[in-house]
Amino acid sequence: MTKQIADELPKPSLEHLERLTDDTGLLQHAKYIIPDRLNGYCTDDNARALIAVTKYLKNHDEPQARKLFDIYLAFLYHSLKPDKTVRNFLDYNRNWRIDEPQHDTLGRAIWAFGTVIASSLNDNYLRFVKEFFTDTSNHIPSLPLRGTAYSIFGLYEFLTKFPKDKQILKLLSIAADNLAKNYNSNSSPEWDWFEDTLSYANAIMPAAMYAAARILNNRTYLDIAEKTCFFLLANTFNGKHFSFIGSSGWYPKGGKRAQFDQQCIEVSTTIIMLANAYQATKNKEYLTLQRKAFNWFLGENDVHHSLYDNETKGCCDGLGSEGVNVNQGAESIISFLLSLLHMEEMT
Repeated sequence: MTKQIADELPKPSLEHLERLTDDTGLLQHAKYIIPDRLNGYCTDDNARALIAVTKYLKNHDEPQARKLFDIYLAFLYHSLKPDKTVRNFLDYNRNWRIDEPQHDTLGRAIWAFGTVIASSLNDNYLRFVKEFFTDTSNHIPSLPLRGTAYSIFGLYEFLTKFPKDKQILKLLSIAADNLAKNYNSNSSPEWDWFEDTLSYANAIMPAAMYAAARILNNRTYLDIAEKTCFFLLANTFNGKHFSFIGSSGWYPKGGKRAQFDQQCIEVSTTIIMLANAYQATKNKEYLTLQRKAFNWFLGENDVHHSLYDNETKGCCDGLGSEGVNVNQGAESIISFLLSLLHMEEMT
């Protein structure tokens, strides 16, 4: 696909999300644009899809959006284990994988539950989700780094609805303190970061610190957010366009930065970071950079190819040295939709 920069943003569309969704949930992968049933479903994607559709419903109250909302929420409910953590991978025959890694999934589920609570869609949804939000959020102190960052957005969303909830405010402080501890342990004058590697979904951590700083009015969190945001931008924006850290090697401290394969999740988390940076500082330069980040989807990138498919309303799965990955899977279209919906909120 060729470069297609336009002054106006594309209109949000659920067409490709519907294509990848059946009555169980959102399938992870696609072969070109056709759902690939071999790899089944994951809670990660269904949680993110629930966030995207909840945001979509704010301005587009459409029957198909409400149907998708119910499917994704039911999937998350089904993923809950007796201890109120979540399973992640479900095969096409609806069997959960037993030996699965626990990474960021619970944090994303908490984010999704918080987003639904804040949306005020329906009191029946609120009663249903609030119970599971409370139970799952008790696991926040033991979450890994990115899971912690994702959970902060769930707490943030919840507090927009219930701003004086002492337990949730306490959990927010614990989560932000955990990120701050990682920053203090790993940062140096040449490496203003939470870890010794820039890897995936990097921007979600500064974004979470901005959000926590705003809710808790904490200057230390804001300082960390600003320093890590500047560091990440220095390593992903070349002055003309964004070139995100490639998943083919990442960027270890003191090592070589991987240019490819760049993933769509880096764009959505960067846009969320820049939105939160603007809300915390009112610096309009963040809005300019936000649009630059979005334009990565449209061809302002290292190979000058658009990843957004205007015909299918899907998004290609990544950026390699020779062009785009032509498969249009779940993470990519969710990343595109979340990016676009955040852009709409800021205009």
